[in-house]
Amino acid sequence: MSVLRLADVRLARGRSLAMLVTILPSGHSAGRALRHEVGELVRTMLGSLTGRPAQSLRFEASPAGKPYLASEDSIAFNLSHSQGYSLIALSLNGEVGCDVEDRFEADDADRLAPLVLHPAELQEMDRLDSPGRSDAFRRYWVRKEAALKAAGSGFLDDPRTVLVGLDEPQAKWPMPSGRVLNLHTRRIGDGCFGAVASADCACSWYLLAP
Repeated sequence: MSVLRLADVRLARGRSLAMLVTILPSGHSAGRALRHEVGELVRTMLGSLTGRPAQSLRFEASPAGKPYLASEDSIAFNLSHSQGYSLIALSLNGEVGCDVEDRFEADDADRLAPLVLHPAELQEMDRLDSPGRSDAFRRYWVRKEAALKAAGSGFLDDPRTVLVGLDEPQAKWPMPSGRVLNLHTRRIGDGCFGAVASADCACSWYLLAP
């Protein structure tokens, strides 16, 4: 994965931007502090892209708690954290959602699958051997979470109603509003997957450097 410097972040219509920040395993309090720093990084990035001072930007939240930029700028953003990464997603094409996940072993997948997966997805899972089930579940999870975050609800809506499939390299999900989201999925590393949901047909993935 290529490295992108903060000063070089640019957006183009029709292409989402996904940027990973590595979280070093240095304890819970340090992890929380770094997640706060990533939030401030997003503010700095949006300030640069909008041409306004970062501290002047005002954010509001949807009824489900999803933050958004309270201005007429057409930049949508979303942020997710796992144990090893933070993921930042940006789009100029309406709402965007993202998720990154490196949890869920085989036992977790078996326990949670009936609570998360559509019946057709459960059938797909049943065809897999145990080593493949954890990765499959992570891939389902990040796609569903990204899609529902783009829709504005997150897992407040029943994820079993979101059919994202397993085999498609880039799945699509028709939102209740009638808008179709593209689900861009990427294996980040061993046991780690990321996903971005947006109306964009393409998504560029980078490691973000200061």
